[in-house]
Amino acid sequence: MENFNLVDDIILGDQFKREKREKEKMLVEAIKPQLKENVKNLNVKSLYAKAGINIDEIERLEQVPFIPVTMFKYFELKTCRDEDVVRVLNSSATTTGMPSKIYLDKKTSMRQSQGLISILKNFLGTKRRSMLVIDSDDINKKTSTISARGAAVRGVSSFANKIVYVMDKYEDELKVNIDRLREFEEKYKDKEVLVYGFTYIVWSKFIKVLKEKGIKLNMPNLKLLHSGGWKKLTSEKVDKDEFSRTVAEVFNTSPSNIIDFYGMVEQVGVVFIDCECGYKHVPDFAEVIIRDMLTLEEVSVGESGLIEVMSTLASSYPSQAILTEDIGELVGIDDCKCGRKGKYFKFKSRVEKAEVRGCGDTFAERENGR
Repeated sequence: MENFNLVDDIILGDQFKREKREKEKMLVEAIKPQLKENVKNLNVKSLYAKAGINIDEIERLEQVPFIPVTMFKYFELKTCRDEDVVRVLNSSATTTGMPSKIYLDKKTSMRQSQGLISILKNFLGTKRRSMLVIDSDDINKKTSTISARGAAVRGVSSFANKIVYVMDKYEDELKVNIDRLREFEEKYKDKEVLVYGFTYIVWSKFIKVLKEKGIKLNMPNLKLLHSGGWKKLTSEKVDKDEFSRTVAEVFNTSPSNIIDFYGMVEQVGVVFIDCECGYKHVPDFAEVIIRDMLTLEEVSVGESGLIEVMSTLASSYPSQAILTEDIGELVGIDDCKCGRKGKYFKFKSRVEKAEVRGCGDTFAERENGR
């Protein structure tokens, strides 16, 4: 049986405090009982059996059996009863035509919300502020099935006391509502505000439009969080520095207030936010393993490979270890100058020829008629 107190204590506690060795011992203890629950799903049971997994013999996180992220497109990986499902998260149906489906029970949904709040609190503090969402309110309508974009907005909005959606949706097109934007700017230009949007939408549907219209804003005290859609921007030769610099110019703020984070719909509640040194940090209730693309062994500091994201948050699907199609570099462990403990890394790219998986990337492909 799962050690509820241990898992909840990790999630609710202050994050980025534990060094790798202490954290690994704690997470192994938390994850092993969860793995035994996973075998209720016949697909997961078969995977563990074929890999020769003996859960009782697992001593290190690297030994925890990972599930390739594409399995969530082809198999139903639910480990709770049908009647306990409260929400289904969908990734975008990309070139396969099939979205990932992530089934959440009440406990998983609650823990994911708590986990995200614990992470964001470390970077944003606890103060609630007005929030501008660079999207339409269509993405956050109350329904049992929501997208990654909707899930992200719901998570970040925990830090908001008021939410304004600055885009309107006309058929499948997103358009900036300039009047609503100017009203928000006038009301909150001297206050601390939070802005959130998917990276590609922020760039292509908001920043580009404002620059074309010659519009500059005055919101120096904002924090703009963004994620998703980097593949398309990279193909347009827009890197993270240029993105941050250009967005900061439009808002009249510092590039340090433009904050990128990495996350995935299969691991909602776990996000990796850039610190002031420009590196992504792993919260204490999760872990990242960078695996060599040929051997799948864990790489050393300074090396790159496939990103595996581990999490203790879920009881309704196997979230404990998911191997992504993304490439990252393990930058260091326990010694970032920002003071946060544990591993820190850089996201580098999608795997070449891997399907375009993220909501932001799918939006980018659809917008360009592909």
